[in-house]
Amino acid sequence: MRFPVSDLLTCVNQLCAKEWQQLRSQCTSNKLYCVQPVIGCNRNPSLSRYDSVLVNRLRIGHTKLTNSYLLKGENQPECQICHSPLTVKHIFIDCTCFGAAHQRYLGVDTLKELFENVESRNIVAFIKHTNFYHCI
Repeated sequence: MRFPVSDLLTCVNQLCAKEWQQLRSQCTSNKLYCVQPVIGCNRNPSLSRYDSVLVNRLRIGHTKLTNSYLLKGENQPECQICHSPLTVKHIFIDCTCFGAAHQRYLGVDTLKELFENVESRNIVAFIKHTNFYHCI
């Protein structure tokens, strides 16, 4: 029996994706699992790939801006205005210098509300407005 190679490749790809999903589903404590529990599923189809990566980095709290000091062996960066440790939570929730932008784009009081209720494009707009876009 003859069949096109493309049919075989489709079956192999589906089998690999199924195996990968089963392995991923067993690792629910993984930070990336909460961001994207289903492989191959883009949570933010209206965003560019770069913006989707940016939002996912913010969601798990690992950004170049807030975590690069760990790799460099430096002290944790501080907010230049508040002199508080610079974290994703501080940028989005606690920092008082972004009050107007916070109300305009976000309007929430916790990170949980931010990533559950605020549209991803508003998160990206906030980051662009506050000039952190290329630092994340």
